[in-house]
Amino acid sequence: MLGAVMLCLLVSGGYAYDETYEKAARHFKGREYKKAVPYLETYVARMPDPAGYYMLGYALYKLCDYEKSREYFDQAYLIDPEFTSEKIPAHAGLADEDERLVHDILALSGAGGQIEFYAGVVRSSIPVVGETMIRERTKLGMMELVGDMFRQGRLYPSLVSSFNSRFDRDHSAAVIRWLKSPLGKKIAALETRPHTPAEMQRSMDMYQKLPDERRQIIGNLETALRLADTNIDIVSLALSEMLKGMQAQLGERSAMSLSEIEACLVNAREMPREEITQYALDSLAHMYQDLTNEEIRAALRFYATPAGTWFMETKRYAFRTALGKVSRDSGEKLGQALALKRLGV
Repeated sequence: MLGAVMLCLLVSGGYAYDETYEKAARHFKGREYKKAVPYLETYVARMPDPAGYYMLGYALYKLCDYEKSREYFDQAYLIDPEFTSEKIPAHAGLADEDERLVHDILALSGAGGQIEFYAGVVRSSIPVVGETMIRERTKLGMMELVGDMFRQGRLYPSLVSSFNSRFDRDHSAAVIRWLKSPLGKKIAALETRPHTPAEMQRSMDMYQKLPDERRQIIGNLETALRLADTNIDIVSLALSEMLKGMQAQLGERSAMSLSEIEACLVNAREMPREEITQYALDSLAHMYQDLTNEEIRAALRFYATPAGTWFMETKRYAFRTALGKVSRDSGEKLGQALALKRLGV
C-alpha cells in the first residue's frame, strides 16, 4: 500500500512520470515543435508549470506564432520571476542554447515591454504625417493600420533576431547574472513599470529640484544610457523607414513629394535636443527615485563593464533594427492601402 501511495505521488508530481509531458518533451527535443505544441498545451492547462510554459513559448516561436509565443514566455516569468531556461529539465533541453539565452535576457530585462514605449512614440507621430493628407478619415485609418503593425508579436522576433546577430555567450551569461541579482531585478522592475499621465506630469522639472550630488549621478546615468540620443535616433529612423515604405508603394501618386519626406526627416532629426535631454533627465529622476545613490553607482559600474557595454549597445541596436523593420513594413502597407483608396484619400 505504501508503495502504491508513493507511486501515485510520483506520477502526479514529477516530470518523468507524466505521460503527456514525456510525449511533449520527446517531440520538443527532436525539434518536432508542431507535434509538441498540443501536448504542451494539455500539460500546462493541467499543471501551470513555468518550464512547460517556456517550452510552449519556444515551440510557438519556432513555428512563427510570435503573438502566442510572447504570451507563454511572459506566463513562465509571471509564475516564477526568477525563472530562466536553465530550469528546463535536462531530458527536454532546448535546441539552440544561444537563442534561449537571448530569450532569457529579453524577459529578465523587460526589453520586450520597453520597446513598446518607442513603438508608442512612433505611433503618435502618425497624425503629424497625416497632416499631408486631406481627410480626417485618412489619419484614423493610418493609425489603425499602424497600430496593428506595431503589435508585440511583430516586434519581438526582430528583437530576438537582432540580439542573435550580435550574440556573445560570455557577455550574455554575465548579463543574466546581473539581471538576476537583487539590484538588477529591482532596476528591471522600475524600468518596466507603467507610468500614469499624472506621474509623468509630476516628474516634470524633477531633475532640477534634486540635490547637487543626486543631479550629478542622474546626469552620469543619462550619459551612460544615452537616453536622449537613443530617443531621437530611433524615432527619426522609424519615421524615415515608414515614409520611404509609403513612397515606394505610391510613387507618383504619393501625397508627399520626396522633398516633403526629407523635410519630415530633417524635423525629426532636429528635434529640440535640450528639451529631449531635459525630458530624459526628468524621466530618470522619477524612474529611479527609489534607488539610493550607491545603487545607481553600482548600476553605472556594471554598464561600464564589457558585458554591460555589450548589453546596452546591443539593446539599442535591437530596438533600432526592430522598429526600423516594422516601420518600413508599416509604410509599405500604408502605401498599398492609400494606392487602393482604402483609407479615404
